[in-house]
Amino acid sequence: MEMAIRGRMVDRGLESVEKATEARINIVGIGGCGNNIISAFYKKFPKNVKTIAVNTDSAVLKKTDADEKVLIGKYTHKGRGAQGVPDLGREAMEEDIESVLRALDENVDVVIGIAGMGGGTGSGGLPVLMREIGLRKRDAIKISVVTLPMREEGEERRRNAQFSLRETLEVSDVTVVNANDLAMEKAKGVDLNYAFSMVNRKIERSIYALVKMQSTETGPGYVNVDLSNFARISYQSGLGFIGVGRGRYIFEAFDDALQDDYAKCDLTEAKGAIIYFEGKSVDLRVDQMREATDILSRRYRIPTVFMGVRPTFEYPDVRVNLLVTQVRSHYVDDFLAELGL
Repeated sequence: MEMAIRGRMVDRGLESVEKATEARINIVGIGGCGNNIISAFYKKFPKNVKTIAVNTDSAVLKKTDADEKVLIGKYTHKGRGAQGVPDLGREAMEEDIESVLRALDENVDVVIGIAGMGGGTGSGGLPVLMREIGLRKRDAIKISVVTLPMREEGEERRRNAQFSLRETLEVSDVTVVNANDLAMEKAKGVDLNYAFSMVNRKIERSIYALVKMQSTETGPGYVNVDLSNFARISYQSGLGFIGVGRGRYIFEAFDDALQDDYAKCDLTEAKGAIIYFEGKSVDLRVDQMREATDILSRRYRIPTVFMGVRPTFEYPDVRVNLLVTQVRSHYVDDFLAELGL
């Protein structure tokens, strides 16, 4: 009887420690694109994840599903949007930055900001938010996940996106770029709505992969990815790559993850990587997992590679989630070079 009571006390102690050490993740969707992604994920995340929707447009914000909503620029723009002008989005975020920061968890570990570059609210607001988080919550890892407009969307939106992306790269630890032009290349012969939905699904996969890497669902005896590992490869790492692949075997899923690229990233000699395997135990072969990590270390010459393993019957196939930081991209370089600065 006494041993049973002690056992329960130990279990409760472990649960409290696990809860205290679990990474606190806040996902902030800014503007129309960010709000759409937030709504798609609402109530699908574990309890350590909080979703926050931020917008200058009160009508859009009202329709958005999120744990918290913050209307910015309510005095200067009166809930009518930022008119596609980044300076107005910047002013709105600066005006109500205290409200947005209060919406974040007090001891947040990871902040993931989502925005479409080219318009007003996301382009202007995201860099301001990441800058302020860097100043006031210095231990938090700041990850920006952004989209770039198609060339057909016009020179003004393209120019807005270039200025905003440059600033976002400077104030975020990791910035993951998804270019709509490259989505169109991947989706030849389909309509515009389908191409845009491809980018949205790509962002959703990326966000979910980041969350799972910090999940406590992985059972004892399997390989976990600690927050310290995540932080080590993420801090001040510039451009990042996130790929999610699926396949019958680990190699097939790994190759699919490498192809899940909307910025033409070059992973060679990147700063670090996390590779996270999911699937039925019988499909998670040690030799194939070892070879996949060896490819990252030897072929791509990535010095720091962390591996996570999560056995699950959730999927009928194998899933590989891959995060690589401080990568290069000629596509992004050329996009920013158009500024001529």
